[in-house]
Amino acid sequence: MKVLAFGASRNVGYYASIALLKSGHSVVFQLRKTSVFDQDEDMKPFIQSGAAKVIQGDAMVEEDVRKAWTEANADNIPVDVILFTRPDADHLPLFSGGTPKFMLSKGFIIDPPNICSSALLNVLSVIPRFSPQPRLIALTSNGVTSDTHKKLPLAIKASYAMIQGPHADKLGWAERLGGKGGWLRSAVVVRPAVFTDGPEKGAYRVGEEVPGLWTVS
Repeated sequence: MKVLAFGASRNVGYYASIALLKSGHSVVFQLRKTSVFDQDEDMKPFIQSGAAKVIQGDAMVEEDVRKAWTEANADNIPVDVILFTRPDADHLPLFSGGTPKFMLSKGFIIDPPNICSSALLNVLSVIPRFSPQPRLIALTSNGVTSDTHKKLPLAIKASYAMIQGPHADKLGWAERLGGKGGWLRSAVVVRPAVFTDGPEKGAYRVGEEVPGLWTVS
């Protein structure tokens, strides 16, 4: 299986890509800084073997996304999966997209405010309308929609009041991808609970609805 990964230099996208590479799949990364893996001992063997490939570009730039799509398919082996995540929030675990800034009047905000939706629209623009069409896996946040927000623990709801801007960015495209019909044949929207640091536990609750979650593990 060939995967084209956006926003996978760190965090969820990175570890998902490492797991895929270890399972024998190939991953093509679009990265703003191609040097990000230069000192990465886990990634080096896969780059050297050709299982992992790095393409310079920015998902916020449609031309860069189109270039990544073209290069990923240049060997006439079609991309099977597009993995879309945003890795820029290492120091704030509630975020899965954008670089957070804090304002007393607005709480945490991201700049640009539409980083997730704009980047995803660029990705959607390169997916062919007819077969073969890759599956799209996109990462958002748990509790973004009104229905899922009602099922959050009270303490999580309180913290979410500080990140309404980033969640507004994700709401529109998450609902669109989660709907039925349309030209996109296969899309999976992943809505994880709050991320935590530490060793992988290997047992996670997964489902279309998993109420009352605090963290992913």
